[in-house]
Amino acid sequence: MKGKLGQVAIALALLSPLTIGAAFSQEKASAPASATPAPATTSTRVMEQGALDLVKKMSAKLASTHEFVVRTRSSTEAPGGTGQFLTFFTESVVAVKRPNKLSAEIRGDAPPFDFYFNGEKMTAYEPTHKLYATTDAPKTLDELVPFAAKTAGILLPFEDILYNDPYAVLTQDITSAFYAGYSVIRGERCEHVALAAPGIAGEIWINAKTDLPCLIAGALLDVQGAPRFTVEFYDWKLKPKLHDELFTFAKPKGAEPMDFRALTGAGR
Repeated sequence: MKGKLGQVAIALALLSPLTIGAAFSQEKASAPASATPAPATTSTRVMEQGALDLVKKMSAKLASTHEFVVRTRSSTEAPGGTGQFLTFFTESVVAVKRPNKLSAEIRGDAPPFDFYFNGEKMTAYEPTHKLYATTDAPKTLDELVPFAAKTAGILLPFEDILYNDPYAVLTQDITSAFYAGYSVIRGERCEHVALAAPGIAGEIWINAKTDLPCLIAGALLDVQGAPRFTVEFYDWKLKPKLHDELFTFAKPKGAEPMDFRALTGAGR
């Protein structure tokens, strides 16, 4: 059982929060009139309203989308045994029904992990060894994110898209924001915004047609080596007609209950 717990702890440790990502400037043509790219060589902190407006449009789109399904691909750097950073990948299928329902199927370099929240209960399930933990939960997605982190050590890599007001979260305590051009991601033009806050340098790419996030990347500046993380969002379904049963854990035959802190290794 000790070995099983270690594997589960590794799986959840790879689920890093992605509030904002790493910033660097890049010049490209055809910028929106309201957001002129900052010079690539400048080191001065700036606060461009055009860049903030792009983030605000993205946030408004997310907040007004009451049900959706999206796929994500995340990468997280973590120190290996020699101190060298290693990169781990995680893919998720995320279903959201505002204001209080979430389910996620998370797969990748760590053992598989499923997560359920229905406005009453929060459940984590590791299907390989049929281990699960469940507890009473807060009533909204906004409350869920800090609750899951504090109660169970669960940090969701796609948490930015869950909030009722993503703009307030993404821009909290920021010290600079500027437009950095655009990139083509999965064949779509995505506007590139750089943000910075104490301890984090970040980037957000926003789909120019849909206003949905394409990619978020970041560097943790206060951590030795400034490890980076990314989360890509794709295959959005904005009118999926999700049934409430999707967000409630149905215990498989033979599944064993455990305490959250033991299941995630957060108590160590």
